[in-house]
Amino acid sequence: MDNVDLFLTVAGVFFALYLFGYAAYLTIGGSISIWSLRKYRLRERMENELDLDFFFPISILVPAYNEEKTILTTVNNLLEMDYKLFEIVVVDDGSKDETAQLVIDHFDLKKDNRPIRLQVPSKEILEIYSGKINGKPIVLVRKNNGGNKADAINAGINVSSFPYFVSMDADEILQADALKYSTRLFLEDDKVIAVGGQIRIANGVEFEKAMPVNTRMKRNPIVSIQILEYIRAFIPSRIFHDTFNGNLNISGGFGLFKKDAVIAVGGYDPNSVGEDMDLVLRLHLHFQTNKFPYAIKYTPEAVCWTQAPFTLKDLGKQRARWHRGLIQCMWNYRVMFLNPKYKSISLLSYTYYFLYELMAPFVELLGIIVIGVAFMTDKLNVSFAIMITLLYLCFSVLQTLLLYMSKSLQREDRIYKGDLAWTIFMSFAEVLYFRPVLFFIRMYATLSYKSKLHSWSSIGREKLEEN
Repeated sequence: MDNVDLFLTVAGVFFALYLFGYAAYLTIGGSISIWSLRKYRLRERMENELDLDFFFPISILVPAYNEEKTILTTVNNLLEMDYKLFEIVVVDDGSKDETAQLVIDHFDLKKDNRPIRLQVPSKEILEIYSGKINGKPIVLVRKNNGGNKADAINAGINVSSFPYFVSMDADEILQADALKYSTRLFLEDDKVIAVGGQIRIANGVEFEKAMPVNTRMKRNPIVSIQILEYIRAFIPSRIFHDTFNGNLNISGGFGLFKKDAVIAVGGYDPNSVGEDMDLVLRLHLHFQTNKFPYAIKYTPEAVCWTQAPFTLKDLGKQRARWHRGLIQCMWNYRVMFLNPKYKSISLLSYTYYFLYELMAPFVELLGIIVIGVAFMTDKLNVSFAIMITLLYLCFSVLQTLLLYMSKSLQREDRIYKGDLAWTIFMSFAEVLYFRPVLFFIRMYATLSYKSKLHSWSSIGREKLEEN
């Protein structure tokens, strides 16, 4: 056997194991997740309704930088929360537009000279304004620009009044019942320190009093592909990892945290590009190292609707930043890699992120090299290569369609006429077009990691639709 044959043989075995592991992980995770969604629906029918006699007081932190297009919609929808005890804290992170003034004027907020307890580091807080709408406190914090979302959230933690806080974005609609369903996990288990919710795409969705009334899929291909991608990300992976306390990330779009736990690890890291994943990894590390009992949970019942980039250019900027954040987090917490001390988090969750997220572009590049070498040496089995490609295509499309159909198991959702046909088309487009594009974005993000790690590019926004 010559060197080329040996290379192709080893590469073939590697890809067989790699793809089998990927398919097995997703199949197991998807099956468990769909079964869990069914159990949620059965439990809801048995209980008839969700009534809580006790409410955790929650501060909803909304960091905002140049969000004048969406900030009032976001706050107005937060005022529709079906929850008794919460405050809204908007943190204006040195915006250059009218974000802060819009909030102050619209809600008639007054200057507030309250003392500030600096529990986590943040840039200087300049002014605080406060007021109440229908008995619900609204606070506006003006601060020096910290250059990142982490610094703004830390400022919100310092100003906020309550022992639990929600971290979200300023271009979102938090579903009216999200707080009820996320706090339920704190009631069920006193070891819970954080709860992540399901993030869904808001583009094209119509809302009434912070509840979706029309979730028909928008016919923008870039948005549609992200809708399918989010379903795959938040249903099989998060629900499966939740079964063994193995979630490594609570999306920055919506997470509910016990404030004391976050303060204990120093708050959000302003030097981290992926501040949401960084915080969760740090919480795992802190509690496991000190052998403190804890749980970090996920529930698909608590939903937050976010704006997705609607142009390929903006999507590329977002995904490049996400991948650089992933690289940074995986490197900073490399102590968890294949370390039995961290149990299933290390052996399953961290390994999955390492192999199938961080290393994915390199594996794809290796595949291109292998095909090129096989072709140039006339050792490419074309019929076998086509068969493997078709199998991968069919698996990916069927997986996406199955998870998309699970919409029928989720509250306030259904499958609209015409959406299924569009979903089938977009499932093929996602594999054949979007994944190759994502490969180049990830490779670019990796190669430009050092030079662009802390660079920030604005992404276009549009007003959310309300009835």
